[in-house]
Formats: sequence, structure tokens, C-alpha cells
Amino acid sequence: MTGLRLSPRNVSTVLMDVLLGEMAALITSILWAVSSTLFTFGGKGHSPHTVNRMRLTGALIILSIFHLILFGRLIPDENLYVWLLLGLSGMVGLAIGDGFLLWSYGKVGPRISMLVMSMVPIVTGSAGWLLWGEALGLLEILFIVLTLTGIVVVVAERREDRSPFRITFGGLALAVGGMLGQAVQLLLAKDAMMFMRSSSPPMTATLIRILWGTAAIWIASMIIRRKTGTVKALSDRRFLIFIGLATIIGPVLGIWASFVALNSVDIGIASTLMSLSPLMIIPISWKVFGERITPRAVIGTVIALIGVAGLFLF
Repeated sequence: MTGLRLSPRNVSTVLMDVLLGEMAALITSILWAVSSTLFTFGGKGHSPHTVNRMRLTGALIILSIFHLILFGRLIPDENLYVWLLLGLSGMVGLAIGDGFLLWSYGKVGPRISMLVMSMVPIVTGSAGWLLWGEALGLLEILFIVLTLTGIVVVVAERREDRSPFRITFGGLALAVGGMLGQAVQLLLAKDAMMFMRSSSPPMTATLIRILWGTAAIWIASMIIRRKTGTVKALSDRRFLIFIGLATIIGPVLGIWASFVALNSVDIGIASTLMSLSPLMIIPISWKVFGERITPRAVIGTVIALIGVAGLFLF
């Protein structure tokens, strides 16, 4: 009996798919860094709930149009199980998880919240191993830890002696809720993509997820009666321009790229590369906001990039 062998062409195809997935994950982190800057500019004077509601609505409209033009269908043609899994992913990640995260910003501040969010790859990587047997090699684990170490070095830096934020149990619980929401939505999306039709593009999964997330946040808005901010937002031209650009870059292209990554590489590697947004935003903050880049930030960036390079090369 002869063993199964892969031809050089097949090996090359597999390697290219993996490289594509890793590049997509890295691009995702860049897109989220840019979109967060635009959301910061455009969201001034509006509640985070309004910003989240408007960005998801805009993303749903844009993705629906693209899906109709490219694939000839407004509503994705997938089985009920995929719809339910991606629906849960959208509600948990986009409506609930992002809600917890935005709330934690006002309690413990973005620095601590981002530090907690950097634990997502550890949660998803461990769950991927338990659920799907995605075995990470020793080198891959070491490079993931190195990447996370670099992120922690950067986001844990305290630049001010007087901070308006306080580290409380409630604030940390909200940040952990946001982190778990992000981890759970990635796991649900990964599981759903295993049952999708082979011909279904990543955009289909993205559209289903955003559809459910948008529906969930609008239903929540009606229940808690927070629809008035929408009228104010629609009359703010500056808000519409910045949030529109941020929506295209983040929720549309960013989520699309993240599904390309999840479809090509192990979830631990994909989520690690996608968690680099705190590092990617350093040059943006220096150029746009005029922030001083400290040696600690540079060292943390170098450490994380070494970890990323290791994931690419080994």
C-alpha cells in the first residue's frame, strides 16, 4: 500500500492558503487600528451605543449591496445551522461583547480594557485545541506568548500619574465580558465555517453575522428606548463622513478579512495576529494625535513583531 503524497503543486497551494490567512489576519489588525482612529474623530458628542448602532447599520447596507452585485443574492443561501451559529456569533461579538467593551472604557479606561482583550488569543487557542484538535507546535506557542508579551508591554504602560479611571471589580468584569464576547464570537464563526458550503465566500459569513448583530442592537435600542441619538447622528455631517469611512474600513473590510484568516489558519494564530491593533495604532497616534512614543512602546512593538515574524517563518 502506498502512502498518500502531496504533489509540489498541492503543497504550494496549501502554503499559499496559509500565507493568505496570516496576511489577512495581520491586515485585519491594521484595519481595526485605522477604523478606531476614525471612530474617535467622528464619535465625539455621540454615545458609544449610537456609534455602534450606526456603524453596524451602515456595514449591513454596504455588505448587502456588495453581496448582491458579486453573488447575485441579497440574502445568503446557507443552511439553518450555519445561520444560527453565525447569528450567535454576531449577537455575542458585535452587540453584547462590544457593548461590554465600550462600557469598560468609561470604568477602567482603554489601557486596562485593551490589556484584558489581549488575552483573546489564549482563550481561542486553548478552545481550538479542545474543540477541533488544532494542535499548536511548541514554537508556535512560544511565538504567540512572545507576541502577547509585546502587546502587554505596550498597553500596560502608565503615562500619567493622575488617572480619571479606577481599577474596580465591576470595571474589570466588563472588560472580561468584552474579551469573552470576542473569543466566543471567533469560536462560533470558526465552527460555522466548517459547515458552510465550499463555494460560499467569506463575505457570506460576514453578512450573516452583521445582519444578526444589527438586528440585536436595534431591538435592544427599542427595549431601552435609546433611538433618539440616531436623529442627532444623521444630522451631523462630520459624524456621517468619519463613521462612514470607519464602517467601510472596520466592520466591512475588517470583519471580511478576519473570516478569510479564520478559514485558512488555526484560530490561535489568526486571533494572535488580529490582536495587534494596539501596536498598529502607535504610529497613527504619533502622526495624527501627536503622542510621544516612549522607548517602552518601541521595545514592546519590536518584541511583538518578532513574535509575528516567528509565526510567519516557522
